[in-house]
Amino acid sequence: MGDDVFCVLCGTEHSKLETVEHLFRDCEVSARIWAGSVLSIRVEGAKHLTMTDWIIDWVQYLGRQEEGRRRVILFIAIIWGLWTIRNKIKFEDLAINPQLLIGILFDSIKERAHLLRNQVDNKGSLKEPRGSVGDQVDQQKTDLRNGIPFHMIGQPGLCSPLRVKVDASWDRSFKAAFGWVAYDEMGRERLRRQVSTRAESALQAEALGVRDVVSWARSGGVLHLDISSDCLHLVNVIADLTKTDHLIKDLLEEIRSSARFFHCLSFCFIPRYLNSVAHGLARQAIRL
Repeated sequence: MGDDVFCVLCGTEHSKLETVEHLFRDCEVSARIWAGSVLSIRVEGAKHLTMTDWIIDWVQYLGRQEEGRRRVILFIAIIWGLWTIRNKIKFEDLAINPQLLIGILFDSIKERAHLLRNQVDNKGSLKEPRGSVGDQVDQQKTDLRNGIPFHMIGQPGLCSPLRVKVDASWDRSFKAAFGWVAYDEMGRERLRRQVSTRAESALQAEALGVRDVVSWARSGGVLHLDISSDCLHLVNVIADLTKTDHLIKDLLEEIRSSARFFHCLSFCFIPRYLNSVAHGLARQAIRL
């Protein structure tokens, strides 16, 4: 966040400079969320505090209350939820619709609170996941995330995953291409890539793109990877180990075998309109 970055939660007409204090606490939207939560936190008198001091004060105060650990987890989850909706507005062109934002916020809070509770041991300390995905083959999960098909292998940690959006293009002359864009935990673009290739089907082209992302992340030492694709068929095939298209059987085996090098590897379907950059890269590459 810099001096030239404005808060997207405020709205375009009244937007203020985005600082951590403003985004997570002082913004009118954030303040309403804190006040409306079960924690009933009022932020009006805290503007003289840095975000670090404010968080420490509240964590210590909540921790001393009945069910303190649970309330601290909720406090952290709300911060995570605010960051989630900020990134969806800024990087996924999500409309600032209060009802939609509240729905996404609560889904994010529930998801993050559930993960944090699973990582708290009997003494109340937070634990990082042990071992790699290869040691956690029983922790495969196929579910819905915000109503969207989602498949996860492994156990997510406290750090945010590297997020990559991928898409492919194909024609009946077997010419194909794929493109992808990687974003860091701040939602900033880290790398984009486009490759022209050959494929026997559109699904095979999509799988080639996913394999390329996994190979790149593995070689770069990435431990938490979240891959989004607008090919619902591919996400479903990756999730269902009993069904494999013969044209992508070898590719799927490579993708699945690479999972052991990650602590958490997830695949999520996204609509085409949220994947415009990767789609444009693939369309551009197929014309080369």
